[in-house]
Amino acid sequence: MDWYNSKRTQFRHRPAATTSSSGLPMSDDYRVSHAAPGAGEHYNKTYDAGYYAALWIKIEKPLVEATLGALGGPHKTCLDFACGTGRITNVAAECFGKVVGVDVSLPMLACASVPNNVQLHRIDITSEALGETFDAVTAFRFFLNADERLRKEALQAIREHLNEAGWLICNMQMNATSPFGIASRMVSRLPWSQVRNTMSIDELSTLLTAGGFAIEKVTPYGYLPRPGRLLPKLCEAWIEPVERIASSIKIPARFAQQFLVVAKKR
Repeated sequence: MDWYNSKRTQFRHRPAATTSSSGLPMSDDYRVSHAAPGAGEHYNKTYDAGYYAALWIKIEKPLVEATLGALGGPHKTCLDFACGTGRITNVAAECFGKVVGVDVSLPMLACASVPNNVQLHRIDITSEALGETFDAVTAFRFFLNADERLRKEALQAIREHLNEAGWLICNMQMNATSPFGIASRMVSRLPWSQVRNTMSIDELSTLLTAGGFAIEKVTPYGYLPRPGRLLPKLCEAWIEPVERIASSIKIPARFAQQFLVVAKKR
């Protein structure tokens, strides 16, 4: 709480969704999946080393920078939906004059360090509007694990917070048709296994179209299958060469583990 008290001028604390007698939101579990103490630190460690760190630094971050740079400008504004610890927020801050990050998790927001052109709010915009609209909205690592109802509520809220002809930039981190996505679905069928969500490009396209968006561009990436916690140094060394090879020989997008989507509000 010391961090929060010292940062009140930077980020406004608003109540999260309505809670039950247990203290948890009465809505979907995914809204509180990152609300436990230490969730922000744990999330950030994912990008310290290994597969996700290499993918972010060498592949995903440059792609996000190029995508947001083409849509941004000093007089443009961006909303980072479910901003978490501010990984995408900080990239957006380099491309837009003003950026607002929203999330329902205080432990995640407490680990965010952002520049002066960023405002952070603890708020659930599916139930409480911010009262302003934006030229673009980013939503990363969200739609995969949210249930169907929350996905629809989030898209409706995002659309309402976008200017006319505004842009939605989102990603999918576990493509259902990738080798690891297929393996994940097979493992999920085992009775003792934890369910691992996957979503294909076509499934996300259907979701966005139904939510009032028209997809303009899909960029696949992450052709090196994620080996879990195995061989982190090998991942760091090979993830970029594998990406270049996949691009040069035109490996079909369905084999990429992740993809980035740019869609326009209809």
